Amino acid sequence: METTRVYLRALEPDDYLVSYKWRNDRELMNGTIGIPRFVSKETERKWVLKAIEEHETGKAIRLAICLKENHQHIGYIYLESIDHQNKSCVIGTLIGERKFQKQGLASEARYLIFKYAFFELGMNRVHARILSINEASRRSAEQFGYVYEGTLRKAIYRNGEFHDVLLFSMLRDEFLDKYNLR
Repeated sequence: METTRVYLRALEPDDYLVSYKWRNDRELMNGTIGIPRFVSKETERKWVLKAIEEHETGKAIRLAICLKENHQHIGYIYLESIDHQNKSCVIGTLIGERKFQKQGLASEARYLIFKYAFFELGMNRVHARILSINEASRRSAEQFGYVYEGTLRKAIYRNGEFHDVLLFSMLRDEFLDKYNLR
């Protein structure tokens, strides 16, 4: 799966050497839904191995986002909570290398994984949870074509304050129409 600038690939065991830096970047992680905490290289290595196992068993689809020009691993994108009966799943995206943020690379990766979710997995709905203080992610979701569904009020406690979680989704038909794929 590739666009003109990025491609997605399966995770590799040594990916922890890159993502370890991202997970320990407090400012970066403060914009995510997950709990920011410092992790050791060993903890991150175990997380990557678990993510590979979940990918191989179909529990989740976790992929590395890489630049086509030099194959640099710049982030992760994933589908989890894959519900085949109701044809829905959750998406998450992280561009960990700061110099590649706000360049539309996450949207390119998102386009690829949405095509996979809708055409290969047969999903009808992909939804995302975005921390309200993460303006860049909110704008990116809106530009991509997500529909705002609601707010989980004061759902995340971060840095001494409660923050809202914004709920967004995109349906298969909306994706097909937006990207002229009919």
